[in-house]
Amino acid sequence: MLEAARPERSGSWSLRAPDGAYSTIPAWNTGAKWFDALMDALATTAGDELRRTFKVAAGTLLRVARADWLSADVNTGRGVATAHETVALELGMSAKTVQRSRHLLEALGFAVTVSEGRYLTSDERESARLQHGGRQIKAASLRALTVPESSRPVKNVHLPLRGGLKSTPHVLKNSSTRADARSKAAARPKTPSRTGVNPIQKPVQSQRSPRSLDLQQLAGGLRAQLRWLDDGRHVGALCDALVTVGVEPRRWTANDLVRTINRFTEERHFTFPTRIANPVGLLRWLLTKAIDPAMPTPAEERELIAIERRERIARQAAERQAEADRRAAIDWDDVQRIIDKSNREIADRQRDKNRAKVS
Repeated sequence: MLEAARPERSGSWSLRAPDGAYSTIPAWNTGAKWFDALMDALATTAGDELRRTFKVAAGTLLRVARADWLSADVNTGRGVATAHETVALELGMSAKTVQRSRHLLEALGFAVTVSEGRYLTSDERESARLQHGGRQIKAASLRALTVPESSRPVKNVHLPLRGGLKSTPHVLKNSSTRADARSKAAARPKTPSRTGVNPIQKPVQSQRSPRSLDLQQLAGGLRAQLRWLDDGRHVGALCDALVTVGVEPRRWTANDLVRTINRFTEERHFTFPTRIANPVGLLRWLLTKAIDPAMPTPAEERELIAIERRERIARQAAERQAEADRRAAIDWDDVQRIIDKSNREIADRQRDKNRAKVS
């Protein structure tokens, strides 16, 4: 049996979950982590194939997912009760597109329908009227946003730490501390060159302009997520590699770089070697192959979506204001006089017709 209804964010009367329905649906950690995990899933070969099966563009799915994120309970991800039509109107797309996107979210394991939308009973319609004063005959489905088990941090599979783990084609976040990796790498003796100079050291370093803080933060964030990159070398080596391949901190985030590498390795069925002798060199090669300079970065794509949404909202607001101004400028008394005059003329013509028939 359904519990009593609760108010939706928009003011509509909405369904609540059946007793115990949420007991088997894990709550999200945060909306941002849920959205990030969704993008990771889309970057996989299986996720991309599933998306193509549902015939939903990646950008479209992410826009619908963000709308559901914003309407969900901030602590649990539950309580999404917006109708397809409501989201479609907000995003400027068809209700069918929203429906397909939501079905894809469920197929990917990032959403669950808790209660199917239905027509309201007489008592429920009365409750809805008392709540918002309007007439409501139907309630949208109730959904919960969740993260599938395969996307939860405890199930992450790591790329190999140098000298150690089994090879894998996936590039995922690591859960170990960088201090562990650094202590292992520090045990490796430095190999001097024939001139007696450590090849890792760069004699011209003192002449180089200081690396920017945002570049160092990007390199540090990348090394924190890719365990195999932490071979004990200074983060400056990573900074130099990023500069070499044209990665700019203002255009890229560490998360986006990891997802881009992950997508490339899965599409090419690339297998990482058990022992990575030159992690920085491997990273440079991967980024060179995985990044298309002619294409916008994921961050830029998100910004384009945000700009498009802001422009659409501004355009709709301007249209509403223009309509309000137009109506405000109407002389309604004059309109009523015209209507009355027209009604009198119609009545006069009808009387004339009636008299002609009698005579």
